[in-house]
Amino acid sequence: MKKISVKRVVMIAIFSALTTLLYIYVKFPLPIFPSFLDVNISMIPVIICAFVLGPIDASICVLIRFLLKLPLTSTAYVGELADLIMGLVTAIPCGLIYKTNLKHKSLIAFISVPIVWIAIGIITNIYINIPFYVDFYFNGDMTPLIGMCSDAFNLISFGHINNITVDNFMLYYVLLAVVPFNLMLSLIVVIVTAPIHRRLRIIYDKIGSLDKQNEI
Repeated sequence: MKKISVKRVVMIAIFSALTTLLYIYVKFPLPIFPSFLDVNISMIPVIICAFVLGPIDASICVLIRFLLKLPLTSTAYVGELADLIMGLVTAIPCGLIYKTNLKHKSLIAFISVPIVWIAIGIITNIYINIPFYVDFYFNGDMTPLIGMCSDAFNLISFGHINNITVDNFMLYYVLLAVVPFNLMLSLIVVIVTAPIHRRLRIIYDKIGSLDKQNEI
């Protein structure tokens, strides 16, 4: 059985702590989106971890973040579950791509972030987040949620959306909230992570195969 070096365990702990702190404490809404969509940059340490250590270690960070956040949940664990799925499905491709010998592998890995992020954001919102919020907070009545989102929809569409109903709400929500919000958030994460990644590439190469000394 392959042993895990002390250095790797320490680095996983550091990245886990960073992503958890950002996840819990650094978040804020934007007026152009529904108020329950918070800007959160906690994936930055996870993506760096995926580059430095690989997809398995980055996935461990996401799982630790998920477990540490559970006692503080305000969404009966559903929001955390959706973020867990988002984190895993974003981190794993990044780590796998960066471990290949592809030319421009960093660029390809960064390009994968918004693509995966938007796709998973659509899926989790349609099948997890919105059904939960409607049932948990509004007893299955989507009307209050439509009211919460109407102002944001009109703002982002420059007042062109006037007739939002239960039947068309999910379409408008995906097109006017989920897609632009996740595109913006993923690009913020990529833009912030890219220069950090460039500065740390020398360290990545040195870590490459972690020392076999001090193994546990």
